[in-house]
Amino acid sequence: MSVNDLDSRIEAAWEQRRSDPTAAVEAAELLRDEALDVGDESARARALIAAGAAHVVLSDYPSALRTLLEALTLTDHLDDLNRARALSEAGHVDSMLGDTALGLQRLLEALEIYERIEDVHGQAGTLNRIGVSFYSHKDFNEAQEAYERSLELITDDEVVRAGIRNNLAKVLTERGRYEEALEHLRAARDGFEASDEKRGLGMTFHNAAVVNEHIGDVERIIDQLETAIDLYDQGGHPHGSCESRTRLARNLMSSGGDTDRALELLERAYADAERLALAHECATAAEALVDLHEDLGDPEAALGWLRRLRTVERHLFNQDSEQRFRSLQVRYQLEQARRDSVTDMLTGLLNRRGLDRSMTEIVARAEQEGQEVAILLFDLDDFKQVNDGFSHTIGDEVLRAIGRILRASTRATDLCARYGGEEFVVALQDCDAEQARKTADDLRNRIASQDWSRIADGLQITTSAGVALLSQVADPQDLLDAADRALYGAKHAGKDRVH
Repeated sequence: MSVNDLDSRIEAAWEQRRSDPTAAVEAAELLRDEALDVGDESARARALIAAGAAHVVLSDYPSALRTLLEALTLTDHLDDLNRARALSEAGHVDSMLGDTALGLQRLLEALEIYERIEDVHGQAGTLNRIGVSFYSHKDFNEAQEAYERSLELITDDEVVRAGIRNNLAKVLTERGRYEEALEHLRAARDGFEASDEKRGLGMTFHNAAVVNEHIGDVERIIDQLETAIDLYDQGGHPHGSCESRTRLARNLMSSGGDTDRALELLERAYADAERLALAHECATAAEALVDLHEDLGDPEAALGWLRRLRTVERHLFNQDSEQRFRSLQVRYQLEQARRDSVTDMLTGLLNRRGLDRSMTEIVARAEQEGQEVAILLFDLDDFKQVNDGFSHTIGDEVLRAIGRILRASTRATDLCARYGGEEFVVALQDCDAEQARKTADDLRNRIASQDWSRIADGLQITTSAGVALLSQVADPQDLLDAADRALYGAKHAGKDRVH
């Protein structure tokens, strides 16, 4: 067996973790044993990561954590990509098991690695999990920011985007923004349906039921939760089914529905949560069982469940005390991650978030000091042909080169940003219209005169640019829109020019 064959089979098991996690676990564990037989510690670690990630999808968190921690003991044999994968998976499991501080610590370390190696998919997935960690800690502001950053990064995988939208909807629901939550859930459902992702579809039905509880659409709640349970059971997601069974039982109890059905649901939810070591879900189910047995006039059974509830609550209280302490330790890392979030990882320029923040400061200072500000908005002409005709890898090299040209050709006081896709912004401070126009034309000429054949034979790049000045707009918020309109004029007039 060749090393390349073993490596490709491990990567195949990693890719299979979402579509068929049971088969992925079996394949990865066999590969772990093969790697052990030939003494390949790197392959053994990577097979363990694939197995652990598949256990996560199956909600088997204790097995996942044991497997992933074993992989992390082999850290000297892991490259950056696989170390980040292991940390992200383990951090997510920590959060699911209630240790959100340790989970956040691992997730932030994974995010730092993914950013360093410019793995956008890894960054997006880890940010999504950071959002989950904050959400479980009821820090909804941080959760929403993490989800929105994740959604900005991932543009080419509708299933992943559906998962992020589903999570964002949960935050918006907590913040009382129900229509926005339902809009994200509809988009998430479309993404999951396209790939027949039953686990994801179950989440959207469950979370739609939660929204309907808030807005009072009682008729739909029970049907949506029944559908969620069915989809979770089909998709092999017992964690989700625990939550849906408990919520459905609560709704049956409050509406005077089938108490036998509610009892069956809660006992199943508690048993599954206990098996999966999900303390919060155990507590939620136990609390509902106390209430149900009291309603049924069975104080002895209610007392028995109350004792179980107190045991789980003591466990949660001890965890929370430790988490509050450790949360202080990871706060600095979180702030560092937030600072890094304003940088476009491909070009090293500011990203759109960084531009927006900086422009607010620049405009305020310019208005206070009576100075002019100009926005130069550049768009690479026919860039789709570069990606289609040469490759996305070549396209990325072109974008990096544009970033280098802009940094090298502007003043230290000027801002350079990647606005999105193949659009770039240069913000000039303390300049007039003539200087702004000349700077835009100089940059356009420098880009066109580069020897692009160093990147690929036959490659040629031109740009169009739009220029707008602060003094020309009624509202500073319209400055970028004015530059965009000017850019459209340049494109319409034939491209490779400034308007």
